[in-house]
Amino acid sequence: MKIFIVLAVLLPTICFGVSVVRTIDAPDTNISGLAWGEDKLWALDEESSFIYGINPVTGSIEESFEITGTPSNYSPAGLTFQGSTLFSSFVNGGGSSYIYFYSSSGNYLGSDCLC
Repeated sequence: MKIFIVLAVLLPTICFGVSVVRTIDAPDTNISGLAWGEDKLWALDEESSFIYGINPVTGSIEESFEITGTPSNYSPAGLTFQGSTLFSSFVNGGGSSYIYFYSSSGNYLGSDCLC
């Protein structure tokens, strides 16, 4: 199994000449989603339910806000950015999910159930 993981990581680097340009520290301990938008790397933390806007050059946190009003027994599972809106998915063990919409400044814009 370790050999497979090493090959899966190294093979694209060898074949396509890809290299790591920069690494930055995670803003929290349980990042479950990443997105790119407004020249920031956005990170969603599963445990704290915070979204962080990170400067990709300095690694400093430029924005952060807590996701509020989410259904109980659901966990943050993913993040994407479109236009000026962050979309965060929440799932539970039963297979249903919600999508919550936020502005990049943390304003709640709505939600949709994908039950």
